[in-house]
Amino acid sequence: MMKKAMIWGISLAFVVTGVQAQSLDDAKKAIDAEQFAKAKQMLETLVKNKPKDGENYFYLGLVYIENDHLDSAQAIFEQGKLADKKDRLNTVGEGIVELYKGNESAATAKFAAATEKLRKRDYLELYHIGRAYIDAPEPNYQKAVEYLDKAKAKNAEDPMIPLALGDAYFGLESASPAYVNYRDASLLDNSLTRAKVQLQVITRLSHAWQEAIDGLKKIAEEVPDYAPTYRELAETYHAWANTATAIEDYNARNQEAVKFYKQYMDKTDYTVDSRIRYADFLVYVKDYEELQEQAAELAQLEDVNPKVLRYLGYSAYENQQFQESKDALDKLFTRMEADRIIPRDYLHLGLADIKLATQSNPTDEALFSEGIGQLKKAVAADSSIADDLNDVGKELFADKKFADASQVFEIAASTPASRNFIYDNFYLGYSSYFAVATKPVAQRGPEETALLHKADTAFGVVIEKAPTTQDAYLYRANVNNLLDDNENPKGLAEPYFLKYIEMVKEKGDAEIQKNKSKLVDAYSTIAVVSVKRGEYQKGRELIGEILKLDPENAWAKQTLQYLEQETATPADTTGGQE
Repeated sequence: MMKKAMIWGISLAFVVTGVQAQSLDDAKKAIDAEQFAKAKQMLETLVKNKPKDGENYFYLGLVYIENDHLDSAQAIFEQGKLADKKDRLNTVGEGIVELYKGNESAATAKFAAATEKLRKRDYLELYHIGRAYIDAPEPNYQKAVEYLDKAKAKNAEDPMIPLALGDAYFGLESASPAYVNYRDASLLDNSLTRAKVQLQVITRLSHAWQEAIDGLKKIAEEVPDYAPTYRELAETYHAWANTATAIEDYNARNQEAVKFYKQYMDKTDYTVDSRIRYADFLVYVKDYEELQEQAAELAQLEDVNPKVLRYLGYSAYENQQFQESKDALDKLFTRMEADRIIPRDYLHLGLADIKLATQSNPTDEALFSEGIGQLKKAVAADSSIADDLNDVGKELFADKKFADASQVFEIAASTPASRNFIYDNFYLGYSSYFAVATKPVAQRGPEETALLHKADTAFGVVIEKAPTTQDAYLYRANVNNLLDDNENPKGLAEPYFLKYIEMVKEKGDAEIQKNKSKLVDAYSTIAVVSVKRGEYQKGRELIGEILKLDPENAWAKQTLQYLEQETATPADTTGGQE
């Protein structure tokens, strides 16, 4: 009895109560097996039967924290403090709530109050503070080690301490000390299944996928009702899937992952909270059909965690059900606290808005603008989201919605940290140019001029960052040709055309033949501008370059003939040549 009591962190003061200690021990075992509904029921009974025992309140509060019900946990800890004036664990619990809320200073103050007057053998407070720093949304593994080392100095026989130290070192990516601590926990109590599971997780770190899977399956055979083993099997298959080079292997391994996660669910409570954790996993493995089904069922329940609406919105979007996605995410924004909204909520709502807006022809500009606003919020909150916008912009470009595409690319092109930064700037210029070039001249106005200047700047970024991108010079030339005065041109495009021509020629005949039509367009555009500027000889020379590339080019022949006639006219007293 004493050894088992120490394993679960029960001080000697409680061992003498026999039945109550065993009941608390069972509740802790249920928590460790992630059977939280079962643990909650046990602890509620304990609180009812032993209303002055503060430790029962504390563990009940931990169950609420595990299921993301922080306000309920806080209320339970307050009741525990009132019920047991000598108890310090519930003060630790209040600190844990603050830690999960991100209030570091308030958490530190609570932890200090809980540990200020510890007796020589008191260590549970230190252990649970250390455990909290591991499990918090923003872990602090080094601080966890500090508290756990203090707890170990007071009680080196409790296997839960080296187990927690193993988790802390695992979080610090220090595999060797993590392994040693998990091993020590197993030596202190060979029945401690979680330590054995974590040793296999370390094996997974070395990408020894099959070895880790075999080890976990062996544990599952030995202790078939221990749910976390199945979850780690699911995580291992998913991690292995992410290394696949063939889509068939990726899908097969993720199917195994989902299968084992379902077994994990069967071994737990299959409550609303556990189903939400299942939904979390489905997001990771990108099983959007199953996710949408689960989320749709959960969303029908009253007072369900609003993040179910997040999953419903995400999965509906991935399943091409854009109105359902928007409806779910709009509801999410009304039901979830502002500080719990995450950047990808803005991303998916923005994407849904853009999809719906561009399904109509012409685009629903008001809705599209709302979508762009959401995307900007997403990237402002998390710049890595800019990486996701490239495919969105290219899809709009492929649908010839060039102006819409340019607005999407502009967000990513304004994010230097984006892995597609140069590519996004090229496509910003590309789509902005085509938005103008495909519009009749008579319909162009200030908006089109602004698009051209945007394109010019974007191609300038590409040229600066990747000066060997020859098409950037070509399209910057095309942009500047549209910006130039058609009647009295200044030749704004010429330097970019000439640089493009130079780069193509430097690569040899194969590249010249590959880009022949583009070279012809470049020469002909410069030639036309030259003639308009009265530079007839230059025009003739440029047309000559066209005929070298394409001897049968009808336009070049006709234009050259015209120039010969013009320059031969007696009225041309200057000779018209330069």
